[in-house]
Formats: sequence, structure tokens, C-alpha cells
Amino acid sequence: MIALGHLFAGQETDRGNPAPRHQPASRRRGARRLRPMPVGIIGLGRLGGALARGLGRVGGQEVYAYSRTAATAAQVVADAPGVRLLATAAEVFERCDVVFVWMYASDARRVLAANAELLARRQPFLVSSTPDAGFGEFSPRWAEALPNVSLSTGLGVTLLTWGAQPAEADRAAVLAPLLACGEVYEGTAAEVEAWRALTSNGPALYARALECWADTVARRHGIDRELCRDMVRRTVAGTIALQDEDGIDAAEVIRRVAHPGGSTERGLRVLDGSIEELSDGVVRALTGS
Repeated sequence: MIALGHLFAGQETDRGNPAPRHQPASRRRGARRLRPMPVGIIGLGRLGGALARGLGRVGGQEVYAYSRTAATAAQVVADAPGVRLLATAAEVFERCDVVFVWMYASDARRVLAANAELLARRQPFLVSSTPDAGFGEFSPRWAEALPNVSLSTGLGVTLLTWGAQPAEADRAAVLAPLLACGEVYEGTAAEVEAWRALTSNGPALYARALECWADTVARRHGIDRELCRDMVRRTVAGTIALQDEDGIDAAEVIRRVAHPGGSTERGLRVLDGSIEELSDGVVRALTGS
């Protein structure tokens, strides 16, 4: 496998450096314990559905959900044991102190506006799935999240910006269900905007790059494409596990794989000639710059 570390580990690091300022929330707060208070999810599309499925996998959390699309809701709930479907968004707001309103911003605002009186009375903690959703107009307790579709596996990543400094109990209540489905990185709006290329956009970009690599090898050698894709997925999973367990960076992975004058070294020369320019172009496209 050519330079997986190039794709996933970034620049060479010094293992003697102090811990970064931005650590995952789970590392700062210890175990991922779900809390007994009920959690609400409004919107069961790609992201809300992923959160519901992730919480259904781990259990131990009282979860209430609402979706405007009955067929979608039924499919998600069937895959999410313990998640209870309610008939209206208002019922979710009444029952739950933390509500993930994971819809397009315009749709979410319509739902919130339709329940403005209830929200003013209950003041639940509202969490969006998009930046600049304007949830602060409906509750003084709010945050903006950028989750990814991997929440359903328990290995998702969510970026989180707090609308205001939350009370410790509120922070714990919001983090608990997200940490049950993966990792959470808290940052400013500007930091989250930069990180989204890695986490929110990331699954699509990584899946496309890895599949392209597998398909290129399959096409060139006339071998089974699905077999090549399976090999790539397993090799990537193993490479990431190796880096995590041994605490190593891309340079060390390459050192262990590449022999002087060998095929990996030749492949790396080609990759190194274009990967930074390609990466810059993708980032510019993602940011519209």
C-alpha cells in the first residue's frame, strides 16, 4: 500500500511535544457515560438518522425522535432499538431537555418558529447540525454541531461550537450522547469551519480516494474490483490501528514499509510530486476560495 500515512497522518510529529490544546472531549472528561435524562432528535435524515442508530447500538439512553417523513422515520427506528418515535416535534420539546434539531437550517428554523411559545417556556438545550442556524433566537441554551455520517458505527466525529459558555451540567448532557457515538472536538466557529474538511466532508473524500486507488489496481491488472476494495479497507483499518497503538506518524509508517530502491519508494516519489497541490485544490474547493 503506497503512503497511507501521507493520506491520513499529516506532517511528521514529535512524540515528545506536549498534548495539543484541542484534545477530543472524551480524553479530557474520561469515560463515555450516557446520562439518564431523555434526549430528543428532530430530523432523521442522514445525520439525525446516524445519531439515532448510534444511540440505538449502545443503549442505556432514553431517546425520543420525530421526523416529517414517516417512511424514513420507520426505517431508522427499525435500526435503532430503544429509540421511540413521537408524532410531533412539540412532543419531543416537551419531553427532552437536550434536543438535536438536525435538519437543514431553514427547515430547522421553521420547526422552531412553529414551537416558539413552547420553546420560550421550556428553554431546552438546542443543538443544530449546521453553522449559523440562529438557534439562539429560540433558546438561550444552544450549540452548533457539525457531525459526520459515521456516528451510526460508534466511530463518528462531531465538531461542536457552544453558543455561550455552558453550565457544566449542560455541557455534560450534550456531550454524553455524542461521545457514545464517537469523538467530539470543541472549538470556535472559525476552528470548526477549518476542521470540517477533515471530519464532516472527510468520509466522502476518503472513501472516494481509497476506492479510486483500489479500482486503479483492479483495472490495471484485470483483477476483481470488490476484492481490491476489501483489501484497501482492511489495510487502511490496520494502518490506522498501527499508528494508534504504536503512537507513530506517517514518516515512521513509511520507514517500516519502504525499502531503498523498492516499489513503495518509487510510488512515493510520484505521490509526493502531486499530493500537496491536489490537497490544496480540494481544500480551496471546499472553502469556495
